[in-house]
Amino acid sequence: MAKIRIAVLFGGVTKDHKVSLMSAYSLLNGLSRDKYDVTPIGITRVGRWLYFPGSYEEIKAGTWEESSDCCSAIISPDRLHGGIITILSDGSTAFKRIDVVISALHGKYGECGRIQGLLKLAKIPYLDCDPETAANCMDKAMTHLILSSVGVEVPKYALLERADMNIIDEKIAELEKKLKYPVYVSASSCSSSIGANIVSNSAELKAAAKIAFSHHHTAIVEEDLTGRTIECAVMGGSFDIETTVLGEVVKTFDINSAAAYTASFTIDPELTDEQRNKIYETAKKVFRTLSFKGCARMSFRLAGERVMLRRISAIPGFTPESAMMLLMKGSGYEYSDALDKLVSLAIDADV
Repeated sequence: MAKIRIAVLFGGVTKDHKVSLMSAYSLLNGLSRDKYDVTPIGITRVGRWLYFPGSYEEIKAGTWEESSDCCSAIISPDRLHGGIITILSDGSTAFKRIDVVISALHGKYGECGRIQGLLKLAKIPYLDCDPETAANCMDKAMTHLILSSVGVEVPKYALLERADMNIIDEKIAELEKKLKYPVYVSASSCSSSIGANIVSNSAELKAAAKIAFSHHHTAIVEEDLTGRTIECAVMGGSFDIETTVLGEVVKTFDINSAAAYTASFTIDPELTDEQRNKIYETAKKVFRTLSFKGCARMSFRLAGERVMLRRISAIPGFTPESAMMLLMKGSGYEYSDALDKLVSLAIDADV
């Protein structure tokens, strides 16, 4: 049987560049050489696309782009090509057909729909959602708006625009009538951890908004949720949805430690049947409402019987220690089996 030809995309012009390298390193080492012909395509911090044929240890170390064996490479949008064009230093080109793409491009330019749109144009199967779904998930305000309209509970929130800076005190005063401190401030369309802060007063909110505006023109201000953090992974398409076992993020605070807290991940946490069923029902509803395909990792906040969607990731981490992979392992998929499952989801998806 012929090997499946996979391109793994990594790096990117984003604050999540390093995280992407770790995901790619795990993916490239985890994909079976007996089943797959793997082509690593890296994007540098300044936006160069390079085919990288070297040691995966260089990806882990962040030195991959310095390799003299790299050459320019692009995904052709021409459906007749069906893959990658490599461009050598003498200007000569070569085509390499690809059966499926796995993107480890975390963050702003990998999860927002741009890469997904290119792959749609090229009609190359890929492990990810449609461009429209990706854009709606990347923009937290849009996610909240869509999901709240169908009855999914989301955090209370308000928006600040970069154009509001001239009247920021007035805008903050309006916001304080809707939300109570502490609040969580982040860029609306960006990775949730980039430029994000928890604030307790108007001065801190103004400073946090300026930080968020450095990443996006809109800052989203959300209620700081209390309760347990429960994670779930969902896979499949609109009509064939599979959920994993649930997991819980547990933070342990230590006032004697240099770090504020340490976090552990517990598989199959103790929950009532009502809580567990509501989380699963909500996860499936979110998946269908946003027209997902492939896989998604969802983070919920649980307070009693109240289930609130906190975040959703269309391109989860791919290291063995990432939540997505731990959830799949808890559901019976060893790492290589989990990757096989994800590849099959990508191939079966309609492009």
